[in-house]
Parts: sequence; structure tokens; C-alpha cells
Amino acid sequence: MESVLLETFQQSQKSVQRHNQLVGKLKKAHVGCKDYKHFNEEFFKCLQHALVEFKREPAVERVLDFAVQFSISTATESGDKNIFSFLMESLLALHSSRDKGVRMRAVEMVRKLLDKMEDDAEIDVNLCDRLIDIMLIRLNDKIPAVRCQAVLALARLQDPGDTECPVQGAFQKLAMLDSSPDVRKTVLSHIFVRADTIDILIGRTRDVKDNVRRTAFAVLAERVSIRSLTIAQRRELLKQGLADRIETVKQACVLQLLPAWMKQCDGNFVQYLKRLDVESGDEWVEKSVVELLKTKSPAELIDGFLTQPDCRELVENIRSPKADSTTSGLDPDVSFYWRCLCQHLRGLGSSAEEYLDQILPEGASLCPFLMRCICDADTSKVDNDDTATRVFVLQQLFKTAPLLDFADEVGRRRLRDLVCKLLPMDNVPDVLVPMLAACLRAVESSHDARMDILLEIISDIHMPMTEQTMDADQLQSTLANMSLSVEHVPLEALLKCLSVLQELLLDVTRPSLSPSLRALTDSLVLPCIQTPDPVIREAAVKCLGLCCLLSLDFARQHMLLFLQALEVDVEEVQKVALQVVFDLLHTYGLNSFEIKSAKDSTSTEHDENGEEKAEVQPEEAKSNVATGILSVVSRYLDSQVEELCHTAMLGFAKLILAGRLVSSKVLLRLFLLWFNPACDDDLFLRQTLAAFFPVFASNSRFNQEQLGSILLPALTTVWQAPDSSPLALINVNDLTQFLIEFTDHRHLRGKHAADADMQERTVHEDIAVKVANKLLTDEEDIDERSLCRVLSLLYLLPTSPVAEELQALDNQLLEAVSDKMALRYLAKFRSNISGSGKTARRPAPGKTPSSRMRPAATRRTTVTRTATKSARKSQAVILESDEDDDGDLNEETIGNSPVEARPRLARGCKSKAKQVEKRLFDSSSDEANDDEEDCSD
Repeated sequence: MESVLLETFQQSQKSVQRHNQLVGKLKKAHVGCKDYKHFNEEFFKCLQHALVEFKREPAVERVLDFAVQFSISTATESGDKNIFSFLMESLLALHSSRDKGVRMRAVEMVRKLLDKMEDDAEIDVNLCDRLIDIMLIRLNDKIPAVRCQAVLALARLQDPGDTECPVQGAFQKLAMLDSSPDVRKTVLSHIFVRADTIDILIGRTRDVKDNVRRTAFAVLAERVSIRSLTIAQRRELLKQGLADRIETVKQACVLQLLPAWMKQCDGNFVQYLKRLDVESGDEWVEKSVVELLKTKSPAELIDGFLTQPDCRELVENIRSPKADSTTSGLDPDVSFYWRCLCQHLRGLGSSAEEYLDQILPEGASLCPFLMRCICDADTSKVDNDDTATRVFVLQQLFKTAPLLDFADEVGRRRLRDLVCKLLPMDNVPDVLVPMLAACLRAVESSHDARMDILLEIISDIHMPMTEQTMDADQLQSTLANMSLSVEHVPLEALLKCLSVLQELLLDVTRPSLSPSLRALTDSLVLPCIQTPDPVIREAAVKCLGLCCLLSLDFARQHMLLFLQALEVDVEEVQKVALQVVFDLLHTYGLNSFEIKSAKDSTSTEHDENGEEKAEVQPEEAKSNVATGILSVVSRYLDSQVEELCHTAMLGFAKLILAGRLVSSKVLLRLFLLWFNPACDDDLFLRQTLAAFFPVFASNSRFNQEQLGSILLPALTTVWQAPDSSPLALINVNDLTQFLIEFTDHRHLRGKHAADADMQERTVHEDIAVKVANKLLTDEEDIDERSLCRVLSLLYLLPTSPVAEELQALDNQLLEAVSDKMALRYLAKFRSNISGSGKTARRPAPGKTPSSRMRPAATRRTTVTRTATKSARKSQAVILESDEDDDGDLNEETIGNSPVEARPRLARGCKSKAKQVEKRLFDSSSDEANDDEEDCSD
């Protein structure tokens, strides 16, 4: 018998094709055996040789599959003849082995045995309870591969009808808290979808790992109906999927989630839009429609559009309106879909021209229809909700108008006349002004003609009694006299004038302020800034800023006005004024606003394009105006108003990145703002700075020198911060490690990397000299351990010209430093100088500092657990990072995802869910693993 078993197992390693033959051979030996217990023991002894192998080998996998196949063939037997029960009990006894390979293989064998069982199979009640208890314990294993196999083993033991199912509860915790992305991915693929697990699936679409996010979208597409989600959840999924930076995740949303939703809507775009509430104006809804339109041919799209009664009725009403027809009942979803479809077909070019003509009428038909829509919206007495719906429909219709074929002179003239007629009308809302301006740009190619039309429209809005056509001189005189009657004009008319003027200024192509625009600014914009209404002042400040972008002299004249608005106005106006100030500084440079005396002989430097370079003059040489501008706007970095703080942060980041500003003080404030614990919940701020600093540091050596210069001031600021300040809570080690990473010359890109290699001294060598001198000269208010740690982290070469100088400083530091840990850091610093220490691997060209090097709030976070007894009792939110373990994870280990949920194995009685739930994270359930190192971060 032993020889038969040994020969059978040896043959099973070679090929899977012979497994059926070997199973039959072994069954004959099993039937002819007199001592079944002895046979089972010998069978398990042969199997044990494969259970100790953690690494995946084809021969090992074949042996395990053969053992599973033979065991399943005896599952219907009773007593000792049933090798399935004996093997299951033997494997469960190995779950607490100290060897990770044995634990992983034992759990894997249990999983394979359960997977091979029939869909209607039943399992003994006691064995089922024992199986659940042990697999729940293995969910806490330190090795991710073991946890993955435990998840797969428990997949068929879930009870979706039991709200207290311990397996479901454990899966939900793992999906949110496990530190391994492979475990989270496996859980998502095998968890039963219920009402309480949908939020978990949606939350994993924001996971730190792209493969987990991709799996979450795949599971949502396959197993979650669009009807099971709220409108907010649907829109959130669209935003997360379509805005994902990883293309594979975006494709999972586009190719799996969106088609699944469309299939549930019977392929009807209008029904799809009704489930997303298009009136809220979310851009991601439009992007999802665009992606869905790309998946179909123009012929299919047109057939689907015209077969829908509401869509067909819209086109027919435009082309041949009935006498008793009204536009008050236009569906917003239909108008939105019609506009998106027309834009899509127009974007396809001449190949879709014939299809576009079937749904897009001529301008001669569309213009009267648009006029009727405006009149119906004005004459109907409706509530606010209905008014908002009609305004939305009008927006869609006017966005479609520029898509017309303007080869027809009649249609082009009618649309131009319609725009000129609608803009001055009181019942045309301000939100339609940009769409009407876009229509005017489409029909009038001459820039000067468009300006004259808009200027005349502004005059008509301001003074409706002027209906005759005016020449240029009359128009300029009329615009100059507007200020005499601004205070008597209704606020709605002023806001309409400013909206039209804003569109006019955005359309200016020449960087100059014409006499008409200057007259209009003096007569309309400046008086509106003094009005008591904040909405009018906000629009006026925006228009004045656009005018300043056209003329440097005009910007110098009104810079003080923007600064005054920053000081005394309401928050909405302050935000616009702050944006204007930064736009002006970015356009002209800070030096353009300096008042230079005749004795000032400092010449302005220019870059390769002839533009002014950054502010490279010392602070003493700056005028009071330039210094005052910086002092005013920099105060808003500490503003309690989130939008003002964001605007200031973003403005300074753009100025510094563009080279318009060189200021170590501003750079220091941005860096401390990034690390400030008070900003932990400000995701926009931290993500923006997390994108800014790596790009800024890798652009040039000069930028790295600026970052190196703020190292000691940043440490001093943190050390001297009072206990009540949030800055006192900053982790100094993280702060210094970031700066050291950013100042490494190996991260420079392109030509800057070659220039850095030609420099005599690197930024790290300069930092080493400064830090060493700081340790030798200052004895108070410094943390010598932190400074010595900085020295140990620097990338230094023994062949550097300053190596001797650093060795001399190191000898002096040995006498000055007394802290034991600091001395250890100095020993590492000494080995780096001498070349005996480990040198960091040179990063690939163009690589920026690692994404692992970020403050906590700048990265997506998950919750992980440790494997130690004391830490297992609680969970903590920590940074997600790649686990460095021996898990050897692959698709075969964790299973393909998503998978089709198999029927739950039947059992005789209900388990004690609460007791199992309590044992789930019990520290005493894994004594055998205490001697192994913790693999979680």
C-alpha cells in the first residue's frame, strides 16, 4: 500500500492529464485496503512533503490538486473510508504552525476542498463551526498570502441572510482595515453584496492601490444594480472612475461600470440621465455620456435617438412647430442628451455629417424656436424649481446653436440678430450670457465687429432708450457718460452689463486696452465697485482684473484698489481680488510693480524668451510697493477662510514654479503649511502641495538650493513653537526626510541632471556643512539628535572636493556631541564620507521623490493591523505602503476577481456569531506566530 501511494504521488507531480487515471488507481487500492485509518495516515504523510513548500512550484500545485480530487471522490463515504473528513481535520490542526508555508498550504488545501464540493453539498455542523472559527483566526495571520487563502476558504461559508454573520463582519473589516492590497482585493471579489456592503465597495474605489480600485469597479458593475445606489453614490462613482489617474482604473469604469448601467436602463440614454440628475450641472455626468457615445456607431446612435418619442418630438417641434405647441414642457434630460449627441457627431467630422443633419435643424428653424423658448419662460408663472429647469433647458439649446452649419448666410444672420436681440432683454438670465457670446463668436469671425456689437449691447442694456445705430465716436461718448446714471440703473441691468463685458474681455486677442474699453471701465466698472451690492462688486472686480491683464500701466494704476478690496470687502470679493493680484503678478512679474528711483542702476534680467525673470534682487532693493504686495497677499496663507487660504497657496505655488518669485520665506511658509497638523483635513491643500514640491524640486538645482536653505529655519520654527501651536506637533524626522529627498541631485530631470553632475558641490554637501556648523556653534534651542540624523541621511560621495572639510567637521562633532543615538548617526555619516557605508541606489532619470514620502493626508489612507498581541486589540489608521514580506502573491494565490459567487454550503445549525466575532481579533488566537516578525507597516 505504501509503495502504491508513493508511486501515485510521484506520478501526479508530472502531469495533470494523468490525474483521473491515478485517482482511479488509488481508489482501487483504497477499496482493497483492510485498515482505512492506516491508509489515511499514509496518504497524509505523502501529502505533507508538499505542504512545507511556500514558494509556488508547478509540481507542488499538481500534487495538491491530485490530493483534493481524490479526497472529494470519497466525500460520500462514511467512517474511516471518508478521506475528505480526515484530511480536513488534519489540515485544520496545522493552522497554527510556526512555518508560514505550512499555514498557507493548509489553508489553501481547505479552500480547494471547499471549492471542489458541489453547489448543493452539505457539510457537518461541527466541522463547519470549527472550520469557520479557525479560518477567522487565520484572517489575522501576519502573512498576506495566508489571509488571502483564508478569505477564499470562507467565501462559501457566508450567510447573506444573517445580519450577524461573523464571516460577513470579518470581510467588511478586512476590506477597510487590512494593510495588504491583495487581501482587500480578494475580499472585494468574494464578499456577498448587501445593503451594508455597498458603502464599503464604493469606499474601495478610493483605495491607495489601483488594482483594488479596479476590482471595486468590476464588482460594482457585475453585482450592484444602479437602482440600489443613491444619486449621490452614482455621481461619486462617476467622479472617482473618470477622474482616476491610472488608465486601467478609468477603463474599468468606462468599459464595465457604464455599460452595465446602460444595460440596466435598456440602452436608453434618457433613462440613464434621469438616474443621475443632470440639472445639478455635474461635469462627470457629461463625461460619462461622452464615453458611452464613443462605444456606438453614428447609425446606432441616430436610430436609438429617433426611436424615443420625446427625442423625436423635440426635433419635430424645432423644424415644424405647431400653432398650439409650447416649449414649457421640454424635458431637461432630452435636451441634454440632444446637445451631447450633436456635439459628438460634430466632432466626428464629415463622416457623420449626414447623421447630424437628421437631428440638427437649420439655423432658420432653430432661431425662432429659441425665441419661443425665451418668451414661454418669461410669460409662464412658475415656481423656482420649474424656473431652474427651464433655464437648464435653455442652456442646452444655446450650447447647441454654435454647432449649426453656418455656410447658410440666412441662418448665420438670423442667429446674430437673435443674439443681439436677446442679450439686452430683461428676461434673459445672466447664466445664458456666456452661451450667447459663444454663438456670436461662431457667426461673427471679425474680432472688431464682435467688440462693436457687444459694446453697443452694453450701451443698450444700460440705456434702453438708445435704439438708433451709433458710429464709433458716438458709442465712445455714450460709454463715457454711463457713470452719470449708474446709480439709477437696476442691479439686474448692471449685472447683465458686467456679464457681457466679461465675455467681451475674455474674447480680446490683442494685449492692449482700446479707448472704448478704457472709457467703459471708467464709466461702468469703477462706479460698480463702489455699489453696496457685493454681487455687483464681485463682477466689477473681475472685469477690472481682466482689463488690467491687457495693460501693464492700467494694472499699476489699480493694484492698490485690489489690495484695498482684499482688506475691507466681503469674502467673495476678497477671493476674486486675490486671484486678480496673483494673475497680474504671474503675467507681469513682481518687478513690474516696483517704483525704481533714478539712482537705481539695477538692470532687469530676462530669460531666453525675452520675458522678465524671477525676483532675484535682495529684499533691501525692493520698493515698498512690491514688498507691500507680498506682505498683504501672504497673510492669507493663514486665513481661517478655506477658499482664501487655497487661493493664496495656489497663487504662490504658481508664482514660484513659474520663476516669477524667489522667496525663501514664502517657500518656508508653504512647506510648514503642508506639514501643519491643523490642515490634516484640508485635502485640497495637501494634495496640491504634494504635487507642487516634487515638481519644483526636480526642475533645477537652483530650486533644490532654495529648499535646502529652508531646512534649518524650518527646524528652528518647529523647535521654538509654543506648546499651544499646531507646529509643535510636526514630526521633525518626517520634515527633514522630505527635504533631504527633495534636495537629492539624483532626482533632477533632463539637462538639469547633467548640469548638477558638473557642479563642484551638491546641495547635500552644502546642507552637511551648514548642519555641522549649527551643531558646533549653537548650544541652545537645538535637537542635536535630529540634526545628526540629517547628516546620516545625506547622499555624500567620498570623492567630493569637500570630503576633507566634512571629515574635519566630523572629528569636531565627536567631541561636541554626547547623545548616544546622535553618535550612532554620526558614525553612519562618517561611513558615508569615507565610502565604507551603503550608498543609496541612483534613481532612474527623471524620477521625482517617491510617492511614499508624503505627509499622511496627501495619500489615500487605509487602516491596518499589526500581528503583535498588544496591537491586535485595536485598529489604527496608518499610511498604506507596499508590504515587504514573503507572500509571493499572484492571481493563482488570491483567485481571479471578480468571481461569480457560488452557493453557500449548507449546514445543520446556526453558528454562534457573536462568539466568533469576538474571537476575530482576539490576541490569544495566534500564539504560534508570536516569534515571527511583524510584516505589516
